[in-house]
Amino acid sequence: MPTIGTWLADQGARVDALSAGLGHTLNRAVPPRLRRIVEKMQTGRQHHYGQVAAIGFLGATILYGLIAGGHMLTLLDRTVAAAFFGIQEIRIGGEIETPESAVVDQLDIRGGSLLGFDASDARERLIALPWVKDADIRKFYPNRLDITLTERAPFALWQNDEMISIIDRSGVVIGPYKDVRFAGLPFVVGKGADSRADGFMTMLQRHPFLAERMRTAVLVSQRRWDLVTKNGITVQLPENGVDEAIDRLKALQDKDDVLSREIVTVDLRLKDRIRIGLADNMAETVIKENESVIRRLAKAGGEI
Repeated sequence: MPTIGTWLADQGARVDALSAGLGHTLNRAVPPRLRRIVEKMQTGRQHHYGQVAAIGFLGATILYGLIAGGHMLTLLDRTVAAAFFGIQEIRIGGEIETPESAVVDQLDIRGGSLLGFDASDARERLIALPWVKDADIRKFYPNRLDITLTERAPFALWQNDEMISIIDRSGVVIGPYKDVRFAGLPFVVGKGADSRADGFMTMLQRHPFLAERMRTAVLVSQRRWDLVTKNGITVQLPENGVDEAIDRLKALQDKDDVLSREIVTVDLRLKDRIRIGLADNMAETVIKENESVIRRLAKAGGEI
């Protein structure tokens, strides 16, 4: 039958094993003065009471190390998780472009309990995901998390220098354009066009005849817009009075179907006139026709 002396000797051996196992971690967590006290107590371990004291004191230093190192709450959380409130079920809703695996990674659960789970911090991590605009996190005891995401709606493609990005209506960059599913979004170009795209597109919707022809909108010097139609005509809009300028273009379009002709530019920047830029081949044709008219008039003795 084991005696108290045998038991104490065995515990003394365990003290040595614990000391060796804790090694460098405890050396950092426990102050040098406390370590010296433990070492002195261990040197007298032929005395049973000294061994018991060393064991107790070592346990206290381990507890101190856990608290000082910030590990105590983690240890308690995992203990509670294993026994009662471990997160076992996660329900995710509202995700369209965001992978569920990315959501779980951002939750950073690591086997924790529902009690110790910080929903506020997790929400901030979820909002940092490219497509996530907002997130709602709810705890359902004893072991369930419900996550509801609100994703950003893709509004336009924005080119800045050589980079093309998907942006939402407020101009927030969601991510680089890599998916042809978004090829049909309005295309805006230029510095500052991201934050002004919503206002421009809202204005353009008041003029359906031009909106339906738009291929690209270019913000020039962060002051005014050039609109490029699907057939390659550049409509140069003024900095102010844009609606009135487009109304003048509408009247010209209704009369002469100008946006279907072989022209390069329609300049609306002047209030009292519209200037038309002809394509090279069209310009050559017009010049030849004019020369022919001039020659005929000259032969007939007419005035030019």
